Amino acid sequence: MTMDRRDDGLNSGGESDPRPASILPPHRVMQDWLDETSVETLLRLALSREAAFVPTKVGADKARAFKPEYRTSLALRSLPELAAIFNARLRQLAPSLVAEMRLSAFDVRRVELELVAHGDGAFYKRHIDVRTGGDLKFQRVLSGVYYFNHQPKAFSGGALRLYAIGNSERFFDIEPVHNTFVAFPSWAPHEVMPVSCPSGAFVDSRFAVNCWMHRQAPPAAIEPSDA
Repeated sequence: MTMDRRDDGLNSGGESDPRPASILPPHRVMQDWLDETSVETLLRLALSREAAFVPTKVGADKARAFKPEYRTSLALRSLPELAAIFNARLRQLAPSLVAEMRLSAFDVRRVELELVAHGDGAFYKRHIDVRTGGDLKFQRVLSGVYYFNHQPKAFSGGALRLYAIGNSERFFDIEPVHNTFVAFPSWAPHEVMPVSCPSGAFVDSRFAVNCWMHRQAPPAAIEPSDA
């Protein structure tokens, strides 16, 4: 059975919670998100492609670059196996996420996926998922992270830290629980906290599928081509 946790960013989480409620980013946490067969398929896929994983980059399109002081992890992109599991499910889920997070409605014109492995010492410093510059034919609106790992879990850390808007000293952490999907607006500042994986083995990594749901960019946001 799937268990959901919703947060519209307007509740402080308790009378003793000092965080200003109005600036917390909305999010939704969905446990037991995939069936067991799909989870096993993802783990087998990750392990079978270990040699193909490459260090992650930051930036958009031609400006993408390796910045290990800012982001350290391994990733694979353009995997049809991921699209088969995630695309239809994400497109179906998007309208309810938009409504719950009080975002402007949009048509999902593109789904972007990235399979990521965070090993010992991996992290991703505070950032947002909205891109500037580069190819702006599509714009990220909704971000999601699906977590899975080999059992029993052999890493610690790696929480998703969501920051309050305009205040980097206020935040809340979401633990990377196996078979859990977390969604939030792409404009929400967030960070992947450092991972500890004592064995150093790839199989013991913190695995995740990063998901982005795009809208068509407004005409004014589309940069002219070089042609």
